[in-house]
Order: sequence, then structure tokens, then C-alpha cells
Amino acid sequence: MKYFGKKYKKIIIKLIGNIARPRFGWKKKLIKFVKFFYLLIEIPFEILGDILFVFKRFKKVTIENPKKILIIKTDQFGDVLFSTFLLPIIKKNYPEIQIDYLINPKTEIILKNNPNIRKILFWSDPFLYFLIGRNEKRSSFLKLIQQCIECIKNIRSERYDIIINTRAYPPSNNIFLKLMGPKNIIAFDISEQSYLADVLANYDLKEEDWKNYLNLISPFCKNTQDETFNAEFYNFDDNIFKKIKVDGKYVVISPISFDPERYWPNESWKEIIKKLVEKKYKIVLTGLPFQEQMLREITVGIDNDKIILATKFSIAEIASIIKGSDFWLGIDSFPAHLSIALKKKTYCLLNGKYYFLKGYSTKTWIDAKAMIPLIKDVFVFNINSTSKDIEQKIEETIQ
Repeated sequence: MKYFGKKYKKIIIKLIGNIARPRFGWKKKLIKFVKFFYLLIEIPFEILGDILFVFKRFKKVTIENPKKILIIKTDQFGDVLFSTFLLPIIKKNYPEIQIDYLINPKTEIILKNNPNIRKILFWSDPFLYFLIGRNEKRSSFLKLIQQCIECIKNIRSERYDIIINTRAYPPSNNIFLKLMGPKNIIAFDISEQSYLADVLANYDLKEEDWKNYLNLISPFCKNTQDETFNAEFYNFDDNIFKKIKVDGKYVVISPISFDPERYWPNESWKEIIKKLVEKKYKIVLTGLPFQEQMLREITVGIDNDKIILATKFSIAEIASIIKGSDFWLGIDSFPAHLSIALKKKTYCLLNGKYYFLKGYSTKTWIDAKAMIPLIKDVFVFNINSTSKDIEQKIEETIQ
């Protein structure tokens, strides 16, 4: 019964979270309300399926010598990058294995040039088509359906030994994976239609997410408990330094998020930037073009020769900037995952009230989970930390 307990606990958390968390953008509010009603409809089907297929919770399936696997990760940039730490572990166990990915087309840049990936396939969810802000290229709905059918056909023709569903929370449909005809489906035991998976991976609500991910590959990889987090990124454009003309010591700071609950006061940013400038660092501030004015407000009164705004560059260019920096500082968002993948010292602000992370949140009754790994050279601060708290940690850890 413990499986059902945590699964439905998480569904209820997501149900409540979709209407309870503070959201100021009407687009996000619309998306959350759609998810809320989707879950209301989904719950009876989950209960029925878990009753009919209860035996699968106790069935043991052995997977030996897989030759070809497909990883499903149709999420945002940071989530896709996070998942790449599994690749070298799989390759260490099976050097000749073929690893393919199914992703949202816009995140291809994250996997580009990765030598551990044979092929990248694309999926645009038709259920998100009518949600404004979720479909940047408004192709016809009929064309989108045709693309999805073609994608399923291509996947079926591959006859994968394993399809790995990396999503734990709704929407994490396993019914579509069945249509793709793999020999085995591995999915988290709390995912949607988990009763359709062949192998159920334990998902611990109180554990770091990267350790939960290891459970997805432990059915066919040995000694995964000895592994650590090592995300991969191979897509760079070092010509960026000709554009921004940065040399000497510099720090990359990413202070802005789309989510208001991740906000850290401008005055706190200004204080720590002043301190870093006093220590002879140049500051590269990253953000999107429409965030440039917000970044300028943070640096009012600070020597402009020490500040570089990076708001009009590609992910490959930003990666090159972070790679050459002394360290990265910012909020829990995609640039944090990029910094960690590039093995840089990473100082990350997290709101433990809304994003659960082991040791930083007092309860698991939170509908969102931070994917920041607690490993060497990653230093996490709750959002109520002061600039002095962060300054002190930087002084202690930078040599």
C-alpha cells in the first residue's frame, strides 16, 4: 500500500498546487487551471488501473544486455540537461548500447554534439496545442497530429529494448509509450498509468531527484548507488568573447526568473555585485532581451566598465561564457543547471517554501521539486539568505 500512498499523495499535492501557488501571469494561471481539471478527470482512471493491474507492483522483471534504448524527456531546458548525467553511467555498463532521446524540438540545443546519443527524435504534445505560450510555432493542429503519428511509427520501427519515462509527475503518460511498442517500459512508480510499465522505479519524495533517477537505470545497470551526478553539455560557441570583450577574472550572475516566488531583492543583488567588483571581478549578467532593463536597475550606481549585459546570446554562447568564468551565482533555474554541467562552482538561491530540496525544505507537501544536486562545488542558499551569507560562503570556497 505504500506505493499507492505516495502516488496519490503526489497527485493531490499537484492538484492543490496548480491553484494554490502564487502566479501573476495570466498565461501561467490558464495552464495551471487546465492541469487542475486534467488531474480531476485523470484520478478515477488511475484508481481503476491500479486496482486492475495491482499485481505489477510486485512483479519482478529482469532486463539483460539491452542493445537499444530510448529516453523520454519532453520537458524544459534544465530538465533535459539534468537527465544527461545518466548517459555516461549507461555507457560504462554497455559501451556498445545505442541511446536515443525523445524531446521537445526547442531543447535540441541541449543534446547537440553529445557523443553518447545516437539519434534525437522530436515530440510536440498535441494536448498542449491550445495552451497559449506552449506552442511557439503555430502550425496547424492537423499537421501536429500527423507529426505525432509519424513519430510513433518511427519509434515502433526501432523496436527498442527499453523506453525510459523520466517524468515522475503528471503529465507523465505511460499509455503513449505502450503505443510505441518497446520490449520494456521503465517508469517511476508514481507516474501516470504506472500500472502499464514493465519495470517500476522507486521514487522517494524525500530524496534528491538525481538519486531517484538512478533507480530508472538500476534494473539493467550495475552498482548505480556508487555513481554521482555528472550532467553533460557539449554545445559551445567560443566566438562569443569577440563580441563581449571580457578578459581577466569575471563572474556570471543570473538574477532573474519567470517565477515571482524565486525573486531575491534587487538591493541584495546590488550589494553582492558591489562586493565582487571591489574584489576586482568583472560581472556578466545573463537574462533574456526583455529583462535588460531589470538587469540595469540592479547595477545602478556601479562602475559600468565592470558590468557586461548578456541578454541577446544563444545557449551555446552563454555556455561558453560560464565555462570561462570563475564561478556562477544566481537563482534556481536553467543557468544553474548549465553551470553545474560545466563543472563550475555554483552558488544557487532556492525558495524552499515552494521548491522541495532535501535539507532545505521542512516538508514534502510541496508540488514542485528543485533538481539542483547537492554535490561538491554546488552551494545552495534559501531565498531568505542575505548578501553577507553568500559573500561569506564565496570567500570560504574560492581559492
